[in-house]
Amino acid sequence: MGIWKQVISMVVGIGAGALAYKLVQDYNARNKTEVKTEFESQEPQDQPEQEAKAEQSVVQYPARPDNGPNVNPVSLGTLEKPIDHATGKLDATRIASQEDFGDWDEWGCQG
Repeated sequence: MGIWKQVISMVVGIGAGALAYKLVQDYNARNKTEVKTEFESQEPQDQPEQEAKAEQSVVQYPARPDNGPNVNPVSLGTLEKPIDHATGKLDATRIASQEDFGDWDEWGCQG
């Protein structure tokens, strides 16, 4: 009895999917619109396009004066991995300690 329930539910699901697919296809076919543009009948004008291309080639993007990396306001502190000495594994509870970040009162709003 259990296998018949599974087969019937699979058939109903496939039928519902096929019906939804058919409805979407019919809706798209019925609402299909043709777009006609007026640009097809106009003659191309070469001079304005060439001027626009010349203007586009002159574009320059601003660059930072030093071209170096961003300054990190957080001092690195120790570069050792927080390893638990008893097990020899990485201790996830000590990944970031207060000593690694320096004195936040010194930095004020900069940090």
